[in-house]
Amino acid sequence: MLLEVLVPIVLVAIAVIGLQIWAIRAWQGVWRWLAAAPLLLAGADLILILVSTAIDPTSHNLWPLELAMILLIGLPVIGVLWLVRLVAKI
Repeated sequence: MLLEVLVPIVLVAIAVIGLQIWAIRAWQGVWRWLAAAPLLLAGADLILILVSTAIDPTSHNLWPLELAMILLIGLPVIGVLWLVRLVAKI
């Protein structure tokens, strides 16, 4: 049961991270920084989870889902950035 839930979440998270890394490497200037923003947010959340669980191990019992939700924010952000870049080129 748990595996049926976590495998799709992990696969989608890997795809989203891959798309964000591609955008960071392919784009230049302010676009690169905007594409990096969701990953920076996820990194900050990961640090928060590590520090919080070091203080109280029960503080983030659902940390994989929390991190997956934060990572999924990057998908619409990259999509909107791609559309804005497409319109800006016209």
